Amino acid sequence: MTQYSVLIVEDDPQASYLLEQAVNQHPSFKVVAAAETAAETRLQLQLNPDLILLDISLPDGDGMSLLREIRHLSSTTSVIMTTAERDSSAVAQAIQYGVNDYLVKPLRLSRVHQALNDFATFQTKLEVSEPIDQLQIDELMRKSATHNKVRQTPKGIDGKTLATMKEHIKHRESPFSAQEIGDELQLSRITARRYLEYLEEQGHVSMSLNYNTGGRPKQLYHLIEEES
Repeated sequence: MTQYSVLIVEDDPQASYLLEQAVNQHPSFKVVAAAETAAETRLQLQLNPDLILLDISLPDGDGMSLLREIRHLSSTTSVIMTTAERDSSAVAQAIQYGVNDYLVKPLRLSRVHQALNDFATFQTKLEVSEPIDQLQIDELMRKSATHNKVRQTPKGIDGKTLATMKEHIKHRESPFSAQEIGDELQLSRITARRYLEYLEEQGHVSMSLNYNTGGRPKQLYHLIEEES
């Protein structure tokens, strides 16, 4: 199986940890280096990574300017942007520079997985040795949009339980864990986490990591306020 090398460029420890976790969970990828600044990134480019997960906001420079440099130095390295920037001009500029995906913060683990899957699938189709026909080319040229499609409630997610959980957390102002919600709703921690991960995927909650545990980081969820 082909393994793609990944360089993570991110100055936020929580986001960097989440990205590294997502990459390490995928058998087709491996993290070869991480950088927190534009200067560090320029040094790590010597590794010729297959994929760069690039933050748009860096302490010593602009990620978009760095993207231009990467494109000038390497035509084979792919880039996925990770950013809190939602301005349409920034998105358009990133697309013009050929990014493979554009992930908006707060990052969702499920969405990062989707981006990695899309990249691996795309690369696999490009690596075939025999000629490809027009239909295959058309498929390659179309951006995968599976993450934007309306989906039915997946297996393992009960509609009534989901509605109960959404109602239960809708007035939460402080972060909460799967264990807390499970105890309050008389659900197991694993079940509560499954529902919270689904709500995260749907954009109702976000997840962050609490490092002040004296051990393994603790996953905490935050309610995302709906725009009126």
